[in-house]
Amino acid sequence: MVDLTVTQLAERLGVTTRRARDLLRSEEITGRQLANGTWLADSDAIARYEISASRGSGRTLDAATAWGLLWELSGLDADWLSASTRARVRRRIRDSVAEALAAAVSKRTRAHRFTAANAERASAGLIRTGRAAASVLDTDLIEETRKLTGYVRSGTVEDYARSHFMIPTAAGHDVIFENTLPIDYAAETMPAAVVAADLAVSTDTRERSAGLRALEEMRQRWLAAR
Repeated sequence: MVDLTVTQLAERLGVTTRRARDLLRSEEITGRQLANGTWLADSDAIARYEISASRGSGRTLDAATAWGLLWELSGLDADWLSASTRARVRRRIRDSVAEALAAAVSKRTRAHRFTAANAERASAGLIRTGRAAASVLDTDLIEETRKLTGYVRSGTVEDYARSHFMIPTAAGHDVIFENTLPIDYAAETMPAAVVAADLAVSTDTRERSAGLRALEEMRQRWLAAR
């Protein structure tokens, strides 16, 4: 895909050039700044931003609450939530379809794109999610082993990437998510609802559809159990 200038980004999103530049500076949309100061926005990152921004109604959830919602959908106990927040999470699940839920939890983390010389070796220390963990969901997606998609267990994404000889690039196919979980998590793969939510904001149409279907199926099972 072709990168967009700040002016082109502003026109596409229907915002001012100042707002478009702020989105790039804050890394809400991944981009790169050239030596002459010109910003270029990654087209894939723009698509992910549009997917998250256009879905559902209501505000996005803060990180701890968003993780709690995904734990609840996965049948796990989010014991870091207060009773009132847990009740609010359950109302959100009852009242929202999959697309709205995907949008609500989309700001809990940030994705960073890289190119890894050896994806299998570089992914060894990550908590798998998305396409790399597709087998935890009942979909027709096959797990992708040639690309990595996962969360760091601790520390920063940048430190992990540096220690595993990964090159940051807006067009990279290897994705590492920041770990904003309010608890330590030792498993090798994220819970099912997390995997589905990460697929649901993919720019790949097939992955996105599979993630949304899986989220809705989990929501229906959750409703039936109430």
